[in-house]
Amino acid sequence: MTEQKSAAPGGGPHPSVMQALRGIPGPIWLVLVGMLVNRLGNFLQIFLVLYLTAQGFSATAAGLALGAYGAGSVVGVLVGGSVSDRIGYAWTIAGSMALAGLGTLTLPHFDSLPPIIVVSALIGLLAQMYRPASAALLVERTPEDHHVMVFAVYRMAFNLGTTVGPLLGALLISHSYTVVFYLEAAAQLVFAVFALTLARSGGGPARTSADDDTPEQSRSYTAVLRDTRYLLFLLALFLNAVVYIQHTSALPLQIRADGHGVGFYSALLSLNAVMVICLELLFTKYVQQLPGRVAVALGVGLVGVGMNLYVAGPSMALYVVATVVWTSGEMIGTPTASAWPGRVAPGHLRGRYLAAAAFPMQIGYAVGPVLGVAAWQASSASVWWLSGAVTVGAVAAAWFGMRDPRSGRPADAGPAVGPSDSAEPATSAAERATSIAEPAGGGAPAAKDTR
Repeated sequence: MTEQKSAAPGGGPHPSVMQALRGIPGPIWLVLVGMLVNRLGNFLQIFLVLYLTAQGFSATAAGLALGAYGAGSVVGVLVGGSVSDRIGYAWTIAGSMALAGLGTLTLPHFDSLPPIIVVSALIGLLAQMYRPASAALLVERTPEDHHVMVFAVYRMAFNLGTTVGPLLGALLISHSYTVVFYLEAAAQLVFAVFALTLARSGGGPARTSADDDTPEQSRSYTAVLRDTRYLLFLLALFLNAVVYIQHTSALPLQIRADGHGVGFYSALLSLNAVMVICLELLFTKYVQQLPGRVAVALGVGLVGVGMNLYVAGPSMALYVVATVVWTSGEMIGTPTASAWPGRVAPGHLRGRYLAAAAFPMQIGYAVGPVLGVAAWQASSASVWWLSGAVTVGAVAAAWFGMRDPRSGRPADAGPAVGPSDSAEPATSAAERATSIAEPAGGGAPAAKDTR
């Protein structure tokens, strides 16, 4: 019996998991494997505080260095989006990883706090520049009807590396912190070599003669900010991030208040990680058949419902059910939202659209714990009811923000023109930016992005 294929929004067949894996081009495997290696070696952010305190610095000093790394990371995503649109995606990855690797190599040789803070900020900036470029390459090199599944594969590699990497690092630091940083630098340089190989085959944004005649403001983040419907979608990402991050801020407080230990909290996080790594591709096989805004709104809604369920009481079973619900929402909504910018961004702004989508999530991850802990201290139940209320706004923003920019119709109505429009002339994009509120986005919060 032959497998029945359903129609994608763009008119092509939705791939199964194996079809998607077999259909991934060689250059994209370089990106996926390189990113996996990089995440496996992502030790600095996790162990920087432990390293600095072991070197005799105070906890406050170590916190400043980690904060500098985090601030650099937020800026790095935005810089990476702009640079990748100008010099090419593969060259951006290569430069980002090579320079970050060199910075990581130097960090253990500083013994004064000011240069450590400066270098940490630079490493954070350089180490995150690759992310818009790598996502843009997935869009550029794979068919539109495969985007959702390919981004699910991308997330699986990212989450697998982010989950296993800290365990590997914990084994290595028993020997030497220096070895840990050297291995991170080596992982970054390996990714840089992969990207250089890809650059030789032309890993960059498609450009037309119209792109060169476009005013500078139409090739910058100014053009992104004029896209009002896209901003509505970014609002959905921000609100969802505020709710999602409560699993690392309010949830441990609630678990302790209900009489459960750290081991139970760790088990819930492990349940989330195992579900995402093992089940997200299977979920995506079916989710990709849903209209885009339905998938994202459903996913965002389930994240909020899951968080709201924590108000139900101290039972361990209820905690497990709530975790399964919000993890299911994460798996349903994130791949579709991650693929969204490739469908709606003009080719010459693709890197910036992807980078702009990461920014509100990072802000949400920073603001969410502050709001959540404050609400929990006022009333332990209020943080979970607040999560539900915020989710209503996130669902509405995603629903009304996700419309096809090429026709003004809902995204599920399908594109009005052919796939070549992914690199349409910049003049058309500029006209759209002022007349149609086009949505784009970089995805709902990834499972392990903030851990």
